[in-house]
Amino acid sequence: MDKINTVIFDMDGVIFDTERIYLEAWTEVFDKYGYKMTKEVYTSVMGVGRKNVINTFKRIYGEGLPIDKMYKEKDDILFNRIENGTVPTKEGVYELLKFLRENNYNIALATSAKRERVDKHLKESNLEGVFNVSVCGDEVEKAKPNPDIFLKAANKLEVDSENCIVVEDSLAGVKAAYNAGMLVVNIPDLRDYDDEMKKFSHKVFKNLIDFKEYLNFQINY
Repeated sequence: MDKINTVIFDMDGVIFDTERIYLEAWTEVFDKYGYKMTKEVYTSVMGVGRKNVINTFKRIYGEGLPIDKMYKEKDDILFNRIENGTVPTKEGVYELLKFLRENNYNIALATSAKRERVDKHLKESNLEGVFNVSVCGDEVEKAKPNPDIFLKAANKLEVDSENCIVVEDSLAGVKAAYNAGMLVVNIPDLRDYDDEMKKFSHKVFKNLIDFKEYLNFQINY
């Protein structure tokens, strides 16, 4: 940990409490079209990027799934929630980011979400300009669990992978950070911490406050 000078955050389920909203939106849209969305299906595609989500849904529900229409309707629900200010941040976000800036950490955002939505989230939550760099899903060719998005964030910051710790909630994200040669902390959201998560994670924390206390201990130990 003495080498760590950079913290890279996933967005959905880590900075914003969006995974539950996603699940609610998908459930609503799937019901409308006569299909059933489950928590198990949704958590299996968390963080993997839109193309992989579409391919997985078609594999599960059949090629006849009108996924393009369904995706647009899901996106509309989410954008309405953002603009209405009803997408909360996760517990401890502002406290942790303030602590990192005060202690001269590099801070990056690396998310599978598209740039348009990321910018809306950051603006609505007064987090514009907090992150030194951000990398979005439409800026890399290969989605998580490939390491590209985290490697690009590190490259933008001109830091080595061994200097980075990544905060993730999804299995795909945890694997991606591990594959990038970075330390990974898992803060479970919809998907519970299990043996597979444990295999790739350096630590697991209940929330961002606990992660902040861990970093504070490392600094002052």
